[in-house]
Parts: sequence; structure tokens; C-alpha cells
Amino acid sequence: MISFRYDAPEYSCSEIAEALGKAAAKRGIVQDAYSIGGEIKELESEMAALLCKERAVFMPTGTLANHLAIRALAQRGDRVLVQERSHMYQDSGDALSRLSGFNLIPLGHHRAGYTCEEARSAYADALQARVKTGVGALAIESPVRRCHGETFDYGEMLRITAWAREKKIGTHLDGARLFIASHYTKVAVRDYASSFDTVYVSLYKYFGSPSGAVLAGPGDLLDGIYHERRMFGGGLNQAWIFASLALESLQSFDAQFSEAVRISEDLIDALANSGVFLVDRIPGGSNIFGLKFSNRGSDPGRHARFVEGLRKKNILMPEAAAGEYFLKVNTSLLGFPPEGIAADFIDVARES
Repeated sequence: MISFRYDAPEYSCSEIAEALGKAAAKRGIVQDAYSIGGEIKELESEMAALLCKERAVFMPTGTLANHLAIRALAQRGDRVLVQERSHMYQDSGDALSRLSGFNLIPLGHHRAGYTCEEARSAYADALQARVKTGVGALAIESPVRRCHGETFDYGEMLRITAWAREKKIGTHLDGARLFIASHYTKVAVRDYASSFDTVYVSLYKYFGSPSGAVLAGPGDLLDGIYHERRMFGGGLNQAWIFASLALESLQSFDAQFSEAVRISEDLIDALANSGVFLVDRIPGGSNIFGLKFSNRGSDPGRHARFVEGLRKKNILMPEAAAGEYFLKVNTSLLGFPPEGIAADFIDVARES
């Protein structure tokens, strides 16, 4: 089944169980204890090497990975510069403020990124306040989920992080979808990570794991962070399931996703040239593209019929937002010829 709804294929419980059984038979699985040792240690070593960091630590969620990174980094002030559209600002229930006392300063309103000039201005404002405050850390999310996978401009990212180093401001990359972004920007994952003190990567969004995340950075910053992980309730008794499945996926992800991107580009060309659809490419985008009917019409039931018609052909679609579908490219495309997928789209569109 092809799914355009998420960053990864949609697996059933039985498929996940089967994959775990294959992993166990293939190389054996060593259990961890409260997310320490065993498969977790192997995953942490693998991810640290891929990200060129001294240390990587398993986290049960990306929200906790981001939170603990800021707690570790922001030693010189409680203000934290973030994107206004970021997960950290919009989707964490003000956790950094409510639980850890940080003041998030949102920059780049309604944009995927912010500029070095905006960061400098926010820093100057903090210094000029009547009660002196400091900027302790800044965070950058890329790609940005709330901006349909648009990536943060890499040149601007380098300028911001270089300036932050001069000012001794801690830097964190919310790179949940970093391995996806790299295939579109052609910037190596390790090059992204090298610009930041810490980086978070999701395990479940596209590495085949049901949950989990990894936070990577300097050893002296992260070596004891598992104590804070437990303090926040994140010391899972056994997390080997997440690590085992992610380790299996890591071996083949780059090659498989590269092929999925190739298929998707051929599919996008076929849809754009069909006369039935209009394709919306996100400027600076990654694995998400928009799709609309070229002849929109006024039938409110057409979208429902279109989605259901494709479901019957084993193609899962997101719901339309204001008449437009935003499709996510993932490895569920593997093994399906793009011209065949396009033909299904065109036939169902005409029938609906």
C-alpha cells in the first residue's frame, strides 16, 4: 500500500511485530535497562557516528529531546531564540516556560526561518532591558512541519550559528526530519549537525520505529543527561524495541529514500503534465508537495470520492485543506512505477 499521509509507510501492528522478529533472528537483541545499555547503547553509538558527535542519548520523544537540549545549553541566560512556526514554540504546551523557566523569543513570524539580523536584534534587546537578561540558547527547526516541510536556508543557518558561537550562545538543531532534508538540500547530515552544539533526530518519523528519538552532542554536555531524562519520566524500563527497528532501518534508509525521491519526481512530472492536476512545489521544500484539481468545480463531495477511490487502489491520501492535498514522499513508493501511480490518480480524478 502506498501512503502519502506521513513521512514513512504506514505499518500495521502485525507488520511491526514481524519486522522485530526478523531483527531478532538476524542478529539477536540485547535488552537495555531503563534505556541504558543493550540495543540502546548500539543505537546511540551508531547515531553519534552518523552525526559526528561525541555522544548520542536515546530519548522517548522528540519533545523531551528538544527540552533537555535547551536545559543543557542555556547556561548564560534564560531567553531562547526560536522560530515562531517551530514545534518547540507552537506544539509543546509552553513546556520550556512552564517546566524549566525559559522565555522563548519567537522570530521569523509566519516564515520557515529567521535571519541573523533578527537574532542579533533580539540579543541586543535582552542586553538593553532595564533588568538585564541573557540569551542562553537558540534553536533552529529544519525542515519545518508547519510550513509544509520547507527547509531553513542553509547559508543563513551557518551565519546564525557562527554568530552564536562568538556570543557563547548554545545552539540546537531540531532535526527531526534531518535525514529527509539532506536528500533535497544536498547538504550532508553531518555537515548540518557540525554547525550546532546539539541535534535531535526522530526515530519514528521515517526509521521504522514505533517511537523514540536521539539527542546528540558533546560528551561533557550529555554524558549524565540520562538523570534528567529519568527526572522527566523518560527513563523507559525497556526501549530495545525502538532501537532494534531503527538500527535495521538505518542500514538501508539512504539508498531506499533516494530511490523514493526519484520515483516521486517522475510522478510529479506526470501529474503536472496530465492536464488534470496542478502541482504546487514548496519553495525550499523537502518531501512535501501540493496537489489540486486543475478544474476545481463546486462539487463538495468530489474530494471525498477522490480519496476513497484512491484508497480502493491501495493509495492512502491526506485530507484536502482548502481544496489542496499536501502529499508526503516516503519509501512506500518503492516498487511501484510512477506512471502507474499517475494513471491511478488521473483515472480516479476523472471518475470522481
